[in-house]
Amino acid sequence: MSNKDTLLQDIDLARCRGQWSSLPELLKKYKKIQTDDVLEITISAEVELVTILNANKKSSDHETRGWDIIHQHDTPSHITMLPRLNPIQLQNILKKLEALIQRNKDDWQVQFSKILLARIYFETGQYENALLCLQKLALRAEDVQTGYGLVLLVQARAIKGMCFELQEDTEAAVESYQAAWDVVSDHPQERGVMLSFWIEECLYRGTLARLKLNHSVKQTLEMMRGYFQLVSSHWSPHWRMFRRWVVLKNYTFYLVKTYENNTYIGSKDNTLPVQTAVFEELSTLMNLYRHLYSMIQPYLTEQSKGFYALTLADTLMHAHDVIGWGETSNIRRILQYLYQVKAATFNNPTVTRYIFFTLLRLGSLEEAKLALRSYLEMVGIPDVDAQIISSRYDYQNMDFADSVKQIKSRLLESEETLALVLQVITAGIELYGHEDQNGPLSTFLSDLSIALLQSDYEAVSEKESIKIYRLRGASYSLLAMHSEEPKDRSQYHQESLKSLQKAITLDNTDWKSFYELGLQQAIMRDTHAAIVSCCKSIELNTQFSSSWHLLALLYSCKRSDSLSKALQTLEAGLKVSYYSKYLVDHTSSQGIPAFSWTENSTEHSASELFEKAESYMSLRMSHVTLVEASQGAEAAMKLYEELFILYNQLTQKLGLTAQQQILKDLEISGPVDETVLASDSASRKSSISAIRRASISSLTSSISRRRSSSVDEKRSPVPPALLTRKAESDTEEMSEGTETSSRRGKHHGRRRKSLRRKSSAATTEEMRKKSLQLVDLGMAKRIGTAAANPSQRNILNQESIRSLALESTGSSAFSLASLLSPSYSRGSIRSNSISTRSSSVIGSKDCLLISTFQQQHQSFEIRKRTRWQSVLVTLWLMSAQTFINANKIYDANKAIGEAEQLGLGDPGVWYHFGQLCLKARERLQEAPQKNQRAILEMTQVASDSFEKALTLDPEHVPSQVAKAVCLVEAGEWTLADGLLEQITRGSAWDSANAWYQHAKVAEYQDDLDRKKTCLLYALELYDTEPIRNLSILPRFI
Repeated sequence: MSNKDTLLQDIDLARCRGQWSSLPELLKKYKKIQTDDVLEITISAEVELVTILNANKKSSDHETRGWDIIHQHDTPSHITMLPRLNPIQLQNILKKLEALIQRNKDDWQVQFSKILLARIYFETGQYENALLCLQKLALRAEDVQTGYGLVLLVQARAIKGMCFELQEDTEAAVESYQAAWDVVSDHPQERGVMLSFWIEECLYRGTLARLKLNHSVKQTLEMMRGYFQLVSSHWSPHWRMFRRWVVLKNYTFYLVKTYENNTYIGSKDNTLPVQTAVFEELSTLMNLYRHLYSMIQPYLTEQSKGFYALTLADTLMHAHDVIGWGETSNIRRILQYLYQVKAATFNNPTVTRYIFFTLLRLGSLEEAKLALRSYLEMVGIPDVDAQIISSRYDYQNMDFADSVKQIKSRLLESEETLALVLQVITAGIELYGHEDQNGPLSTFLSDLSIALLQSDYEAVSEKESIKIYRLRGASYSLLAMHSEEPKDRSQYHQESLKSLQKAITLDNTDWKSFYELGLQQAIMRDTHAAIVSCCKSIELNTQFSSSWHLLALLYSCKRSDSLSKALQTLEAGLKVSYYSKYLVDHTSSQGIPAFSWTENSTEHSASELFEKAESYMSLRMSHVTLVEASQGAEAAMKLYEELFILYNQLTQKLGLTAQQQILKDLEISGPVDETVLASDSASRKSSISAIRRASISSLTSSISRRRSSSVDEKRSPVPPALLTRKAESDTEEMSEGTETSSRRGKHHGRRRKSLRRKSSAATTEEMRKKSLQLVDLGMAKRIGTAAANPSQRNILNQESIRSLALESTGSSAFSLASLLSPSYSRGSIRSNSISTRSSSVIGSKDCLLISTFQQQHQSFEIRKRTRWQSVLVTLWLMSAQTFINANKIYDANKAIGEAEQLGLGDPGVWYHFGQLCLKARERLQEAPQKNQRAILEMTQVASDSFEKALTLDPEHVPSQVAKAVCLVEAGEWTLADGLLEQITRGSAWDSANAWYQHAKVAEYQDDLDRKKTCLLYALELYDTEPIRNLSILPRFI
């Protein structure tokens, strides 16, 4: 290559890179080789023009923060321009170029000089002359393929477009900008400072112009994507940041708009579904947006930092609210940014509102409560907790006039509106009411929301007004449920009814209000009205399974006396249930938001999936209960295996199953000990063994979760001792490698082997008698021994406490199976150890050991896992009750043992164990030769079991009533009267059996009036009592 060509390349490269200071020296070298007036004069004029333009920029006070800061408030209808130069400043350059063009008309290189001349006209505000000059330009895209010639071609089209735009011919301007972008997109390998300078101008102005003209979605999005394609690959992060901010903001709003209007069009090579494609595009934009904010911060004043941070927060929240929030990892990044905004804005209620909803989406419920309190204080609502000092909520004396006045005065000082405040309060009602079951707080917030609504109805949409009244009805119903004063309870029920009826008055097509009204009427035992409301809810929405569930329960009441109709209704609900497709259509709940308020997207929340799964399981469990009530226990037992399989499938779909297959090589064949199951072994194998096979993977999942939630999550999974013990109890084979067993456990193993050897030589009837004696008489004797020996009881209590502490490690030696062993003592039932209490408080149902940090930041996940595992506990207890009803004590005992392993702190476990003892007592009483001591001791064990249940949950109604029955049977009339008086005023107000026992006590006390009242009330409750408690149905929907 010659020196001439080398110099020409250097000159071209310097022009492409904008290295104007080096061009004079390069021109001198070139002149020594060859004289070229066109090239020399053109380059010299361009260098002089750029020098003047740069000097003009430096004289501006914006230079220190970037000259493009003047564009920070640009909109599609207005784009700021730098001040035009005085023509006198460029008069000499203009004359030189005009003379050059006139002398060299036939020189092809002079076309580039014409472009420079057009630029001079443009910079001096002579737009007509600039357009005239460019229209005479004889330069096509095919004539230049690379180098500065390509830059000049793009420059010509940019100047032409700007001139058209300034003359208000925006359509022609957009054509010019698009033509420039077509040139650049056809030459992706071309890069350079000056090419970026001019193509950014085209894309920036072209994007805003297309928005102004409302051009097609495809064209507009293509230009926006082109801009950020170059942002990501070609341009420096600090270059033209303010213009980039404007495009990002408009791009985001436009993306949301197209998604809302169903007009979104993905890029050419994007084959993803629309929802996925638009969310990925939004995520990319938001990442760029947050990164740009961090880049732009140093150039902002303190006041501007808050403005920019809040602008981005507004844009971000609005976009995700419409399109979706994606996985929790994305939400955590958003939360991190919102905390930065909070620091930049200082006590801004809008930012606090954003943080509150983001924390809810993450499931950080405790943190969300703190954010809620902060927000309420910022808008003028004082400390909520201070206003609710007891569970007795005096709604009649609550005056919200001052609070409403203070809130409205605070709103004048901020950008928050009454509608936004009510949006936060309604979310708070759902948080306290639905998640925390805190009646007083949710009721206080609902009354406050009603007061705000009544102060300005026009500020809130009708849909939100209906929701507020519906939430108030649910809140008062919850408050009534936990009320201990009959008068208050009645008033709360009436308030609930009034609010729900008001919601229906506002919109008689709202199926949610009809469902809530039907449930409230059912709780108030107005069965006929409840059926009418429930049917209306189903008519408006057949896909909500809980409406069918409620209707079936209403038909199951004695007053309706239609179990067949209840069963048909439940089966119809199962057919149309949304959740019947869940196993096929839906993905895991892992990684998705805990809650979602995104209305126009297909985004699902973990809360929604959990509740639908729970509702569907409850629906199936009620179906089994109805089958048992109508066809008998034997028919119901056949359905349990399928129910456990369903639970396991849903557990996997909800993402709650550990990946390890702990029992992959563990064969559980199903046969159990001959001593226990000698009689009717075939039927028992088909019952408890089948259920265990169906549920073993569910059980494994729950145990795996307990192990995975331990401190050392990296430890290799080992089959828990719990499962090993379960296998042993089925096959009656003690593991030889269990060296950690206690002396007591070894003695127990030898005793069981001895019993098995003895039983093998006996007849079937003898084995039945011996097994009955083992469970009933033998256990009673051991209880009596432990009770008579306090020192032994204390030792056993200590061992029970130690074993409770080891429960989460999978090495517990304390279970209901051990209650039937020589190590059992009544003291373990009566113990109020810290281990037992804490396991109940923090979720003993899944035996998690949870740190304070985890409780605060993963409270939603912990609660849902606990509730989901409690479904399995309930399922085992249901099967145990069915076995008890079928007179299969041994199968019932095993089912309760399975439930105990999962829910040691569940009062239902101890209640059912008490019921099992009463059933065993009944068998003893029916024996030809009655053992009175065994009968009395079995009665005592049952009573102690009910006391244990009440220790875990003092409001456990079945245990309260069962304890009262025990007292009545024992002739403890004074104690029974006191207990029944207390519970019928409180949580057992709607228990027919409690009022019936109350009537018995009144009869003994010869109080005939009270007896009559109690019997009539008991009869009313009995006639309207559904086959399952209404508390299983969801509220706050």
